[in-house]
Amino acid sequence: MISRRNYFTITVIMAVVFFLFQFINVALETWNMFEINPYVADKETLPGRGDVLGAGQEAVGHQNAQGTESSFQDNLVYIGNETEKIGGVVQAWATYTRRELYTYGSLWQYEAEKEGGQPLPEMMILDTANMDWEQTQELDRLEGYVKEGINLVFCNLPDVSIIEGNSRLQQFLGIREIRAAETTVAGIHLYKGFLFGGEIIYQAQNEEENEKRQDMELAFPWYILGSGTKAYMKGIPEDETVQLEERPGIIWRRSFGKAQWGCLFAVNGGYMEDVTGLGLLSAMMTETKYYEIYPVINAQNMIVANYPGLSSENEEEMERLYGQPMEGVFRDIVWPDLISIYQQNKLGLSCMIAPQFDYQDNRFPEPKQLVHYMKLLNEQKAEAGLSCISVSDTPLDQKLSEDRRFMEEALPEYRFTSLYTGNMAQEEVDAVLQEEWLSAVRTVITDYTGDNEIIGFASEDVTKQSILTDGFKYTYREDFRLRSVETALGYSSVLVDMNEVAYSGEGNETWKDISHDFKWNTKFYLKPFRNFAGTTASQCDERIRNFYTLKYTENRSGERIDLMVSDLRGPAWFILRTKDEEIVSMEGGSWQRLEDNIYLLTVENEMVSLNMKPDRYVYIFE
Repeated sequence: MISRRNYFTITVIMAVVFFLFQFINVALETWNMFEINPYVADKETLPGRGDVLGAGQEAVGHQNAQGTESSFQDNLVYIGNETEKIGGVVQAWATYTRRELYTYGSLWQYEAEKEGGQPLPEMMILDTANMDWEQTQELDRLEGYVKEGINLVFCNLPDVSIIEGNSRLQQFLGIREIRAAETTVAGIHLYKGFLFGGEIIYQAQNEEENEKRQDMELAFPWYILGSGTKAYMKGIPEDETVQLEERPGIIWRRSFGKAQWGCLFAVNGGYMEDVTGLGLLSAMMTETKYYEIYPVINAQNMIVANYPGLSSENEEEMERLYGQPMEGVFRDIVWPDLISIYQQNKLGLSCMIAPQFDYQDNRFPEPKQLVHYMKLLNEQKAEAGLSCISVSDTPLDQKLSEDRRFMEEALPEYRFTSLYTGNMAQEEVDAVLQEEWLSAVRTVITDYTGDNEIIGFASEDVTKQSILTDGFKYTYREDFRLRSVETALGYSSVLVDMNEVAYSGEGNETWKDISHDFKWNTKFYLKPFRNFAGTTASQCDERIRNFYTLKYTENRSGERIDLMVSDLRGPAWFILRTKDEEIVSMEGGSWQRLEDNIYLLTVENEMVSLNMKPDRYVYIFE
């Protein structure tokens, strides 16, 4: 039997525990300020398009390992049409890395127009479509540039018939043999140490995986590389007996034997025609130096578009697939999985709310549902934005009008600072940004459409962030693009579009099926980048603005690297890539190792110093 004393003690303990639980719930409810968006700011105080640093406005100074001025200055020369895809990528990269870009339509124009005494460019980037290979002077000039110490980047290669008929050009490019004018490979092998994320093989193991993921360029000329070359990516032939050195080259470097000469990078394919080229150029630049420092955004975003469902839409289909209405599906099935994936992958979470999907079905959103989700999002330190997308043919102005009325009823004090605009035309985006009730919007999230600019400005005071990968339908090309953009900018944005759950069409694919791929994609493909920071859309906006406006110079003397940063608006982040060196200590900030010879620097002061080891500065081309 329990004595009265013990019974009294147990009762008191139970009462205390009950009180504590009740108190915690009351406290959480009281302190959850979900009605107010903490990211609202006076946009006039934020850096806008007119404040950002464009390419050509400011040069960045480098010094060599001995502390004396290098003959290479931070300027680039691009030979090609700046309005074409490759030209746009080069311009964007020059802006992001604070390098001055000079564009010429041809080598002849470069020779004719370059100013007397102009310093040699760090790198000359060429679109070979603008080269006249029948003129031997073209190759004479290129060979002369290499001997002057200029590094060359062939963003694409001349037609195979041109290379085949020019043995001198073959030797210059580092091609030992042309095995075939075109071959179709089984997969692609990206080697470690070039792009962030390490080694990976893009080769499907079965037909299902091939159908789902394989979208890399698999057909191209079979060039066997010769001596003096280093391959960064090669094709994997169907014939498994082909030796590694015989495999077709896709991206490689050709060195010329003398340390003071430049080197040549070649890309066999169309990888420089979209934002993938940003990371390839950053990696190539790193390969030419003892070390490289450049600014990054340091932002990893998960954009959940068109979520949650606030009304009982598509009722018949929801009942068929799940046996319950849409509100129950999104609340009881989707939400727990979504939060679990978010927490495991250290991504920032932004939900772009769709008050309705179909504005013509007479099913209206429930304010209580919105309040419920706003509390949940606030507890997860996530952001609530607004989706501008609907599944009906409702005019955009009518949709926004109905959304405004709903928000005024449900959360009259909440102001959105981020929008998901999908693939809307710029004219439609401009119209949305003119809505008075959306005047606090500071950033828009757009679908990736193959543009050369992954971040930028949608208007004078509103930034633009592009989606980089689809969390549900992740492909090999998307992963290659992700690695490239992470290398160049330390940025990713994963889209989770809940339209595919709410309106899945005639199929039988449920959230269980979709989320299985989503979990795998984020766990496997995003794992190498978890040391970058997870941010919401508005937090990422702040970092984008700071990234654009900061200026920096750096120099090195012995074991010490000094980094001087101006226009610092809070912390800034830089990548340091070295040749088998590591950081001993850092003044003015902190650092963490991402991969071998790759470090993420957090800069908190305008003057930063890094002490390195070992004392190894001579760069030897492999």
